[in-house]
Amino acid sequence: MLKNPFKKNSLVNKYKTLITDINALETNLKLLNDDELRVKSLNLQKQYKKTKNLNSLIAESFALTREASFRTLGLRHFDVQLLGGIILNSGKIAEMRTGEGKTLVATLPASLNALTKKGVHVVTVNDYLANRDQVSMGQIYRFLGLDTGLIQQGMNSFERRENYNADITYVTNYEVVFDYLRDNMAKNIKDVVLPTFNYSIVDEVDSILIDEAQTPLIIANPIETLDNKYVIASEITNYLQPNIDFKVDEKNKNIVLTEQGAEQIEKILKVQDLYDPKDPWIPYIINAIKANSLYFNNIHYIIQNNRIIIVDEFTGRIMPDRRWGEGLHQAIEAKEKLPIRKSTETIAAITYQNFFLSYPKLSGMTGTGKTAEIEFEKIYKLSVDQIPTARPNIRKDLPDLIFKDQFSKWNAIAQECNKISSNGQPILIGTTTVEKSEMLAQLLNEYKLSYQVLNAKPENIRKESEIVAQAGKKNSITIATNMAGRGTDIILGGNIKFTVQKELYEILTFVKNLYKKQNSPNINKIFPKIENCSQKFISVLLSLTNDNKFLSLSDIDILRVLRENDRISTPSISYQCSVEFLINELIAFNKKHQQQDQKIVRNLGGLYIIGTERNDSQRIDNQLRGRCARQGDPGTSRFFLSLDDTLLRLFGGPRVQNFIQSQLLDDSPLESKLITKSLNRAQKQVEERAYEQRKNLFEYDDVLNKQRQTIYYERRKILESRSIRNKMFEYGEQAIADNLKFLKREKSLNVFSSLMSKFTYLFLFGKSSRLLKKYIDTKPNRRLISYLFSEIWIDYYMKDLELEFYEENSFEDMGRRTLLSLNDLVWKEHLQKMTLLREAIGWRGYGQRNPLSEYKEEAYYLFQDCQIILRQLVLHSLKRSSIL
Repeated sequence: MLKNPFKKNSLVNKYKTLITDINALETNLKLLNDDELRVKSLNLQKQYKKTKNLNSLIAESFALTREASFRTLGLRHFDVQLLGGIILNSGKIAEMRTGEGKTLVATLPASLNALTKKGVHVVTVNDYLANRDQVSMGQIYRFLGLDTGLIQQGMNSFERRENYNADITYVTNYEVVFDYLRDNMAKNIKDVVLPTFNYSIVDEVDSILIDEAQTPLIIANPIETLDNKYVIASEITNYLQPNIDFKVDEKNKNIVLTEQGAEQIEKILKVQDLYDPKDPWIPYIINAIKANSLYFNNIHYIIQNNRIIIVDEFTGRIMPDRRWGEGLHQAIEAKEKLPIRKSTETIAAITYQNFFLSYPKLSGMTGTGKTAEIEFEKIYKLSVDQIPTARPNIRKDLPDLIFKDQFSKWNAIAQECNKISSNGQPILIGTTTVEKSEMLAQLLNEYKLSYQVLNAKPENIRKESEIVAQAGKKNSITIATNMAGRGTDIILGGNIKFTVQKELYEILTFVKNLYKKQNSPNINKIFPKIENCSQKFISVLLSLTNDNKFLSLSDIDILRVLRENDRISTPSISYQCSVEFLINELIAFNKKHQQQDQKIVRNLGGLYIIGTERNDSQRIDNQLRGRCARQGDPGTSRFFLSLDDTLLRLFGGPRVQNFIQSQLLDDSPLESKLITKSLNRAQKQVEERAYEQRKNLFEYDDVLNKQRQTIYYERRKILESRSIRNKMFEYGEQAIADNLKFLKREKSLNVFSSLMSKFTYLFLFGKSSRLLKKYIDTKPNRRLISYLFSEIWIDYYMKDLELEFYEENSFEDMGRRTLLSLNDLVWKEHLQKMTLLREAIGWRGYGQRNPLSEYKEEAYYLFQDCQIILRQLVLHSLKRSSIL
């Protein structure tokens, strides 16, 4: 039964009966053995097959999943977690605070919907989380007789298809979208990896469906690039002055070239017109200025292996496979004097909005979804329900401190760290860029404080999960660029799992290397770390020295065994059982110390969060605050701001700026409700602007999406069909109709001549031209159409017989290849036309016309032309095809 703290919650009251039903089943399920529980799960699958109704199975399925979780992981779902599972199964977003166990909650609707055998996709933000969740939660699913899949970078088509065909598949948003695009470019049905979509649970749903939905995902091919233009444009920026030759619009990340600037550049280049369509310089110049004025190293990107790698502004992670489009990436490469990689042309694209809307059933979970509820409802038709915490939240959010400049702010942060860390309280500092995290690290060096840095630099990324896991340890200071979607729990007193892995790694590598030097060494005298361990621990450790497979492992292999030990449900290699035993022994041994450390850190006030700048979105700030005070733990958060922070400078307004300057006469900070309100308003403005941009992107892409669905549907039919004969007849008959309509509109005086010129491209009429003239001169035109249709059929069968002479089904195979190749070619060219149309259509707003309406109308005619061109190209290619 739900307890009193949630009594007045309307959401709890709505589902109280269902939660009571789930709890009522628990007693009987505990009496069953493991096999009997699996039979129960199998019976649920049979029930669904009969009724096709999942709602009637919710209570029993949730109760079974909870019992399976307790038996495999030792974790029992709280009532509020059951509530979260119900919300997810209802096709909504469950907002649950950090540390409330969202990963475990997802197992409830995943298990229930897996009964349909149509597949469930659990979408996470990175490979680490997908791997971790599939390994840990997979134990629950396997216990219930369900299989799980995992999609990771580097997998081939066969591995991907096998994993997608599992009952429940863990995959990142990035991988699943690109698999979808690649599937719709496949030349063979065997290369298609995704099954028909059924149900998706999106973890960190606001990060994926909002933050990452700013730009479409694109597959592109490289094309020839004029490298010298990027280099010359980059050099020209050295001779241009801001506010004289160009103006920078930081809010919109745009550049406006002044008339004086345009004349200056034309003189330098010795050209008449920067906008000359035959030799345009303007896009290169604009991008070069953007690269110098708006995009900076260690803020928007890092340089790695002579390449520009984009840094995700929301998660602080690098995105090695992403590139800025429209020449901007090349302009930044020219600025940094790096090799300029080729430009690209789009061959497939889709937005996150339209991709996830293709799931019949969609839900998500996050710690910070309510602030974006309007966008979720308007675009994704997803409402957000706040789930109460299992224990009361006792976090203290202290007022913001505002300083007059950056120097005063960063000094104050360093002093605060020195003061707080003096008693051992752990500190987590959130910065917005790589550059600022490294600058703060240097400041802390002056106070001789030890710290860990987590930012987009490769050397830090490798230790990400370990750094985050130990951020709650006594005396620790962690500097992190953005904490969105890190996924590792920050446990007060430190995370015992990572401590044990590190300790056992040292022991195992020491023992292995020592044994190679001397047989039967006296380990407990030589290695002090195991002095206090049990005799059984030492015996098992010694047994490994007799295992040749273990002794053949490298140090890296041992580390891999320790980190992947959880995924092995039944150890298949001899040393795995021993390693599992040693891990459990060390956990039991270290648990007492960890509990003591946890108590000490709680008494110190828990984790102390320091924000060094307000982000553009309140959700990102809340994600940082949410890293402390999990599951009833204490915690404190405070933001340190300065007058010249980006948000205050661009959106604060002159009234706020003047007020702060009049109040800040020295280095002392200011606490002001006016400033806090102003910052909240500024964040709201930025969020509204970003929402409008995403909404605009969605509305325009929705037009293209309808066309995309048509193209992809037709393409899939060609891939799956045994014969393309009917499709060829359909294309031929439609091509005839297209040309007759054209001639009717043209009202040509010489109909025969026009018709012959049109159809000679499609068919080889030869001697039948006289017969064709006869039908043209005769009315009605039905006879003409019948004649042309018969020509199509005769042409098809003649070509089929001709090619079949060499090889059976050769015309079918050639036809299918031709259809798919031309489909892709025409679609690629259509995408380029649509991009140009999108760029040009905005100017029509100045003529009091609605650009979106104009875009829809123009797009309709472009798509009609695209279809006509496709049909004619297919017939022309097949008629003239040959296997010789």
